[in-house]
Amino acid sequence: MTRARLVIVVCIAILNIWSISSLYSSLHQAGELTNEYILYRQIAWITIGWVVLAISSFINYRLYFDLSLFLYIVDLALLIGVKFLGKEVMGARRWFSFLGMNFQPSEFSKVVTVFILARFFSQSFDKNIFVKKVLLPLGLVLLSSFLIFKQPDLGTALICIFVFFLMGLSSSIKKKYFVFCLITGILITPLGWRFLKDYQKKRLLVFLNPNCEPLGAGYTILQSKIAIGSGKILGKGFLSGTQNQFNFLPERHTDFIFTVVAEEWGFLGSLFLLIIYYLILKNILAITKEAKDDFARYILIGTAYLFFLHIFINIGMTLGMLPVVGLPLIFLSYGGTHLFFNFFLLGVVFNISRQ
Repeated sequence: MTRARLVIVVCIAILNIWSISSLYSSLHQAGELTNEYILYRQIAWITIGWVVLAISSFINYRLYFDLSLFLYIVDLALLIGVKFLGKEVMGARRWFSFLGMNFQPSEFSKVVTVFILARFFSQSFDKNIFVKKVLLPLGLVLLSSFLIFKQPDLGTALICIFVFFLMGLSSSIKKKYFVFCLITGILITPLGWRFLKDYQKKRLLVFLNPNCEPLGAGYTILQSKIAIGSGKILGKGFLSGTQNQFNFLPERHTDFIFTVVAEEWGFLGSLFLLIIYYLILKNILAITKEAKDDFARYILIGTAYLFFLHIFINIGMTLGMLPVVGLPLIFLSYGGTHLFFNFFLLGVVFNISRQ
């Protein structure tokens, strides 16, 4: 095992242990463990994730070049299907439910986005580069992002679009093409306001002024900032966070798991978490030096950007520095589908390293 893979494995193992301990803490209320099945499910998903990583690390990554368009069609079918057959939770249809297990197609969309962009950006075209390498892949990403947005899931839709621009700007294609598309997108963004759900509009307004609805849409972010600030330098200690233990903070086992970490382990614990994430991203990018072709290189870059965006946006929203869009913190938040596909992507990364 190369040094880069070893560092990633150690870091992921640390995050897994931290995830279980943070979930254990977040499921306590006034000293009593509640909903322990969530904890057991997370342990099961982590175990399955390592198996997925091991299996996918032995599958030749070039297979995804040949299958990328087929996987994209499957992705569209799943995104359309979940609109009609999906399980509705709090007004959103994002999950297929089968035998007590939930599957979120939009998590699959992130992986497909990386593969499809890696395919287009790595191909050689003599003519119409702007159309074939920029507009065509952008159109594919926008189509799947639109279907995700309609679930509604604004956060994941934006992630896929951001991945397109970041991978594009890191490619050998002229930067002016992506800058043109980016500026155009920014200019027409205000037109999208009327298509947002009421709760999404409130989240954006709360981001601008968290105190406008302190007991409504702004409640979660205010409680999150209180919890993070109360951790100070060293934190309050395991199972000792008041905002967490006394149930002041909603969604603390999913999107707001970072607040549990910050309250219990303080600034130094949060800094250590960021170092762990930095080492993962650094070593994924280090493997690009071993990549034997552009397709592999773009998969590595896309995976690093995908992980980075989750980390940056999730922590940013818990701090009140970004709007709340509902994204999990990778390898830490509760959830099966995103764990499954994150481990899968790491397996692909490991396969590229082994070639």
